[in-house]
Amino acid sequence: MEPMVVGTLPDNLVVEILSRLPFKSFCRFKCVCKSWLAFSSNPNYHENLPKIPTGLFGQYQDLNKKATKLIGQPRKVEQIDGALSFLPQYPQLELVDCCNGLVLCMRRSMDWSNRKIIYHFIVCNPATQEWTKLPDTRPYQEHGICQAMLVFNPSCSRQFYVLNFKRDPSTSFLSGLEVFSSNLSTWLVHDAWWNSGMPTVIGYRHLFIDGSLYLFSLRRNSRRILVLNGFEAMSSCIPPNRRTIKLPNDPSVESPNGLSVGTYTQGFFGHSLGALHFALPDVDGRAIRIWSLDVSGPYKWSMKHRLSIRDAFGRDDLSHYDSTQQCRNCAYRIGALDLESDVMFLFAGENKLRSYAISTGKFHELGDIEQDHEHSYGKFFYYIACYLKLPASVPFP
Repeated sequence: MEPMVVGTLPDNLVVEILSRLPFKSFCRFKCVCKSWLAFSSNPNYHENLPKIPTGLFGQYQDLNKKATKLIGQPRKVEQIDGALSFLPQYPQLELVDCCNGLVLCMRRSMDWSNRKIIYHFIVCNPATQEWTKLPDTRPYQEHGICQAMLVFNPSCSRQFYVLNFKRDPSTSFLSGLEVFSSNLSTWLVHDAWWNSGMPTVIGYRHLFIDGSLYLFSLRRNSRRILVLNGFEAMSSCIPPNRRTIKLPNDPSVESPNGLSVGTYTQGFFGHSLGALHFALPDVDGRAIRIWSLDVSGPYKWSMKHRLSIRDAFGRDDLSHYDSTQQCRNCAYRIGALDLESDVMFLFAGENKLRSYAISTGKFHELGDIEQDHEHSYGKFFYYIACYLKLPASVPFP
């Protein structure tokens, strides 16, 4: 008699088994392979499976120190330290990025003898309270600008990258790139590539799918998705491969009344089950369209959803004229998009954050930010708990 394997079990029986797993075991189960990730994300079984904590990491200024907070995490699951108080010197750390459960923080130090800045990065996992300190970056000029981002996809690999884009402070164009590989435990540097018509990265939002990084870029006033891969080859002085993908409805075009579209209508993108998704508000702000693109090819967008934001807000005046930018802008902006979790986060005004259920079209007010009148938040990053272990920690100096 052949042994029974999981693939031969009825789905309902597998769901019954998974529903009895400890929460952390279920989170690790999602990272085993793509088929298990797809099964655990199936909306038909969503209500029966353990709920993985999600929310937004936000940073605010508290007197003379910076402080972080995890907003909107479910109350019925193990609470996660959103203040990151397990990190040494955490009040001096700046929240830089968040990607698939890992968080990137940074602090600066000044080399006064050479008048140069050193950036110190830490990658941590708030769910397990593990952290690792990265080697210091090369020195930057006093007014140099760095734009760092964290790249991690546990369903593909436990390796993570930190990309540190260097900007020319006089032009704001990219002038260099450092990539930290957790496998190599070193920074890989390449600068010459940036002199060959490289697009300007305009947003921190990025995705890492099957070894390729997808992020917003701007070139000749046209917004695109920039795709980079092959980072390990930088150790042999080979620059990352790059290409661009045109957005389904380029937000740089003008609106029907002749006014250009503002920054709030640039759109937002996410991914689920190997597909890339792009969400863009209509010019009048009353609906959001979501397109899907299979990253394995042939790179053709198809519209999957048209969400009525007018019904959710209960009003029509969701777009306004911005006199400072001479353009039309939405009364809200998209803060996060996660089709697997059936949620989209929208910002509407100062400290007004709402979650939108994609399947039902219902809003949920996140009171833990709307009631926080003492602080003004400067940045937010979407967070999904992950319980994989980091590489061995390095003592903080």
